[in-house]
Amino acid sequence: MKAPQAAVVATLPPTAAPTMTPIRPPVVLTIIPPPVQQGVELPPVAAVAQTGLAPADVWPAASASEGNLPEATLTAAFVAAPTATATATPGPTFTPPASPTATGWEHLWLGRPVSSDTAVWTNKVYPYGSTRGGTLRPHHGVEFDVPSGTPIYAVAAGTVRVAGDDSLVAYGETTNFYGNLVVIELDYQMNGQPIFTLFGHLSELQVSVGQHVEAQTPIALSGASGVADGPHLHFEVRVGQNSYQATRNPLLWLYPFPGRGVAAGRVTWPDGTLAHEVPVSLRRLDAPSAYAATTTYAEGDLNGDDNWQENFALDDVTAGYYELTVGGSNHPIKTTFWVYPYQTSFVEVVLKGGE
Repeated sequence: MKAPQAAVVATLPPTAAPTMTPIRPPVVLTIIPPPVQQGVELPPVAAVAQTGLAPADVWPAASASEGNLPEATLTAAFVAAPTATATATPGPTFTPPASPTATGWEHLWLGRPVSSDTAVWTNKVYPYGSTRGGTLRPHHGVEFDVPSGTPIYAVAAGTVRVAGDDSLVAYGETTNFYGNLVVIELDYQMNGQPIFTLFGHLSELQVSVGQHVEAQTPIALSGASGVADGPHLHFEVRVGQNSYQATRNPLLWLYPFPGRGVAAGRVTWPDGTLAHEVPVSLRRLDAPSAYAATTTYAEGDLNGDDNWQENFALDDVTAGYYELTVGGSNHPIKTTFWVYPYQTSFVEVVLKGGE
């Protein structure tokens, strides 16, 4: 892999109007050279630090064990935990935003598929596009680390297109891949294309093909069917067709938690080719915050968003001013940008380097 040496540009492209007014309007950041600029005026900490969530840098140990992930591994990614209030009958995490329009850059339209008394945060160790350090196949979705038997909910209104197992039809890489699964075609489209949400590795199905469901309707129970190496929910977004080759990163679709947004970007070489599996991390500069890290997408039939054309994304990032580091310890790139609440903040980085 080429060794990155210098960042060329970081930008925030235009987006659709956010759900809430951002700290300040999106700006274009032209940062050459990459180190943090001196004299940059930061917003008041209170304006970006009020998240409505309890401060935490890692999940509690119990949550780590339930998710079959070593707690030490979790500390290497952004896995802050919300304060959950248990109720007699747990429901979905929140009411998603109203049905969107058919066009626009922003599409943070979907609720969480699990309830607030469980692991509502997406797994940070094996995100979309990751191979988990070369140990697994490129990931076409995201995971929620919930125990077997956890109620699973529709993330938006739509019609059930698949409800069964994949022993005869390959909805993934092969047959017997997701095991028991549900696929829902949403009631709305993106730029004229249908949108499908897939829920895999289920233990029990609670809907049938052709059934119309509303957002937050219980549809299944989680499990470990198919190729799952332990109980969890595998969740995908597919655009255009219900195909393994049509997936998009769900982190650009799931509505953020209070005071948080999505940081996404595109890392390329000077000739425009994508830089694969390059480490990316965020460090907040204007206030304390949990560490956030991922890698750019691996090679394969993975897709950037139709508009953003990103090759990395980090979800539920607390709004604020961040230093972005791209690359490993030998030749890291550092640049700065803002993450705005309830919207996608985008950065483009062009690498320069030898073989």
